Amino acid sequence: MKSIKEDFSLMAILLIPVAVAINFTGFGIVKVLQLPIFLDSIGTVFISLIAGPWIGITTAVITSLITGSFSPEYFVFMPLSIIMALCMGILARFKFKNIIIKTILCAFSLVVIAILVSAPIIVYVYGGNTGNATAGITAFFLATGSNIWNAVFSTNLITETTDKIITVIVAMAIIKAMSARYLIKFKYGKNYIKSDKNI
Repeated sequence: MKSIKEDFSLMAILLIPVAVAINFTGFGIVKVLQLPIFLDSIGTVFISLIAGPWIGITTAVITSLITGSFSPEYFVFMPLSIIMALCMGILARFKFKNIIIKTILCAFSLVVIAILVSAPIIVYVYGGNTGNATAGITAFFLATGSNIWNAVFSTNLITETTDKIITVIVAMAIIKAMSARYLIKFKYGKNYIKSDKNI
């Protein structure tokens, strides 16, 4: 309970709508351009890394409710968003001298989670076809003789790797663009402030 209360500082709560807006913007861009990626968790990753897992989970749930009202399949993937927020919130506790190392670790973790959690949902709930732009890639693998599981895993490996790398890079870029005086107000914000940076 103490950890939850620490996450929900006033500044963190006020930042939730911004993070949700970032998620929805990415979602909108993908929908308009029909890209075979998602970009709907940038805000979740960003806020989880500076404010902790509970704020991240709240952001993920709100985002899923909003995006799900436009594309119902997003409701089913809410557990994935929650697990990703939890993972990023846990990784937020660790301070790395090299931000690139943390970026790689976060991206790798998200890719693994996304593949392992989403594949069963795609196969069992949608029969391998969620109806979004990634369905074409799955269809290609099926046409080449792959079974449904191999096709979905292969598709996820391509799309999720691309999506999560972009997601983490953008999220980290947002954090790095924030001033030290603002970052210090969040639970894990100090982990992104260089010792020689004026606050």
